[in-house]
Amino acid sequence: MLERELEPAPPETFALGERAREPEIQAPQLSPNAASGDVARAAFARSAESIVRYDAKLRLQPDETTIHQTRVAVRRLRSDLRAFLPLLEQTWALDLRARLSWLQDGLSAARDADVLIAGLKRQSRRLPDADRLRLDTLLVPFAAARTAACERVHEMLHEPAYARLLQDIVDAANHPPLTALASEPACDVVPSIIDGAWSTLRKRVRKSSRPPSDRELHGIRIAAKRVRYAAEAVEPVAGRPVRSLARRVAAMQTTLGEQHDAVVACRALRELTGEHAFLAGELAVLEVLAGQKARESWRTAWRKARRAHRRFFR
Repeated sequence: MLERELEPAPPETFALGERAREPEIQAPQLSPNAASGDVARAAFARSAESIVRYDAKLRLQPDETTIHQTRVAVRRLRSDLRAFLPLLEQTWALDLRARLSWLQDGLSAARDADVLIAGLKRQSRRLPDADRLRLDTLLVPFAAARTAACERVHEMLHEPAYARLLQDIVDAANHPPLTALASEPACDVVPSIIDGAWSTLRKRVRKSSRPPSDRELHGIRIAAKRVRYAAEAVEPVAGRPVRSLARRVAAMQTTLGEQHDAVVACRALRELTGEHAFLAGELAVLEVLAGQKARESWRTAWRKARRAHRRFFR
């Protein structure tokens, strides 16, 4: 884990002015009668607040929690920009999504390394003591990759492009360019927001092979995450039915996430040779078993999510 001495904010950070220290993000108060544009702004504000809050921590010490929470906020904001696209000026929204992808990719490299290392440590508890004691040496190349990824994140945070992006994230929370549809009551627009994300998920499930490939399952997981984020964004005005949908889709996403993590771990372990080959093989077997378990249960989670979706549209 990287540790850094306290350093002054770089010059480009002051492009944010006072917001670099305490951003003025004004999230609208939502009621059942809120306008759809206010729901979008509230969703943007939640992500923007998280991104700005974790900015200083990322600069000083990019620990596992900070990297994870920042990436979640960036992903959620990109997902919300997509879900609420009918309410937004499209060129602006698509440009901001593309620029957020740059930040997300940098964070993902570090986060993926954290997930891999944590997963292998967890699986190693099932190994004989003699093999488990050799785990630290096996993890050396993965830890080095994690360090390099964190160094890259640190470099990104000092680029002028990041300072501009941070300013635009705050502006998106406060003053997103809205269309006329944004003035319509949220209760009239929310069903189409949910159904747009749900339609993508349903299509990916229906078109997947039997059994689905690892790539197809990963695509289904991404679509499930978008449904969850959309449902959580509109929950303040949609209430219990959409809350149930978010919970069921989150369970599906978790199961598919376990399957994906197992696939990634097996791929990484397969590249190890020499003195680590035997231990890597033991861990790979455990990862294969974990992936198979997730494969056997994800359709059950899908059926529960589908029932929750039907209840929402009654």
